[in-house]
Amino acid sequence: MIKTAFEQIMAITIKNLKIKLRNYQTYFYSIGFPILFTVLFYFMFGMEDAYGGYKVFDYAIAGMFIYAASFGTINAATSLTREKETGTLLRLDTTPVGRSKIFIGTLLSEAFFLFIQLIIMFLLGYVALGLRWYNNNFSLLIIGFLIMLFFGLSTLGIGIIISAFAKTSDSALGLAMMYAMPTVFLSGALIPFNNPIIYCFPPFYAYMLYQQIVLLGDNFWTATLRFYDMSPDPNGIPLWSAFLILLSFLIVTLVLGIKFFQRKTLT
Repeated sequence: MIKTAFEQIMAITIKNLKIKLRNYQTYFYSIGFPILFTVLFYFMFGMEDAYGGYKVFDYAIAGMFIYAASFGTINAATSLTREKETGTLLRLDTTPVGRSKIFIGTLLSEAFFLFIQLIIMFLLGYVALGLRWYNNNFSLLIIGFLIMLFFGLSTLGIGIIISAFAKTSDSALGLAMMYAMPTVFLSGALIPFNNPIIYCFPPFYAYMLYQQIVLLGDNFWTATLRFYDMSPDPNGIPLWSAFLILLSFLIVTLVLGIKFFQRKTLT
């Protein structure tokens, strides 16, 4: 019986997830590191008072979510490079499955794993550690989760671009980490600092959207971003612009990633 395109894509997605979940490095890097840093930062800063009656870590947890979501770049880069490295793509070119389906299946498996990552991180922060948010409004927490999921999806595009140029999965891992880690730190998402360079990095906008909506009760039409000391930036941009920047980053990186990946793996 010939499988439909959807069934083929889902089979590839499930296959990738099984491979990922059998690999201990997946747990160590993608889940273990964010949990470790979250617990350490909580004990270091969890009791210090911050703006609006919150504790420092009520704000800092957004940086931990971004740190976890940034592993999407690493996971996508290594997964797609492994398919190229093992010759899977070339073999699929001679079958009815085709590389487009393995490409979509890989993205779906990474998106699903990202979803699980964020669920674990949110449970750790708001259930295990008892962090607070605006008026305990659960709908705001859902919006915050979607913001982080959206940011995580945007990191996959960078991973695809890296996989197009990397020769081996080890080199893809190194290149992805060289991109993801400095980007998170330079955005001020982990350690806030007052410098215009933060506006150059997408994690900054996800960080601000999360803080202002989930902790401060702002909405997408709020006139300006707040950062560092939580006072409005007179030279800043409205929250809806921050979302559009993230959306543009997602579209551009995915389009470029697909274009580069197809070109580099067909030559």
